Amino acid sequence: MPVTINGNGTVTGLTALPDSAMSSGSIIQVISATKTDTASTNITRDSDWTGHGLSVSITPSSASNKIFISGYFMVGVDNDENLFYKLFKGGSVITAATGDASSGRSRVTASVPVRDDQEYVVYSLPIHYLDTAGSTSSLTYTPAIGISSANNKTIYVNRSQGDVDSGNYVRTISVLTAMEVAA
Repeated sequence: MPVTINGNGTVTGLTALPDSAMSSGSIIQVISATKTDTASTNITRDSDWTGHGLSVSITPSSASNKIFISGYFMVGVDNDENLFYKLFKGGSVITAATGDASSGRSRVTASVPVRDDQEYVVYSLPIHYLDTAGSTSSLTYTPAIGISSANNKTIYVNRSQGDVDSGNYVRTISVLTAMEVAA
């Protein structure tokens, strides 16, 4: 069917393709969230902190489509700690997005060690995971931040553990993006 642009600026003869007409691997939609403010809380090894304010919601057009989650989460913490996150979907951990079970070891998505005097450092936790939508309802993805220590420690989002008003200390952003990919 020919596409016509009329003199008044309207277009005729053009229809949107249904999602089923998209070739496998095509990006159907992209939703992104950026956190620019700071947040902090006290946690232990058994905490999965999701109340930090970074999440992204997407409503897939087909349950068989994939959702590619990507981004980074910027976190500061006291010395001698291991920062990690688990990727949550709808309030529960995505077990397929964690390491294999091995005795008493923690199953997490990604981690970074913090050593020595790093009070001015903000660590980046990378986020990359390809999930199956499994639903056409709204899906919310959230990184759940944790630490390896059983002791109570304060962690900080988008800032370092130290927060002196000096150029040696920074404020950062954290980003989470969800892309629906045709199956």
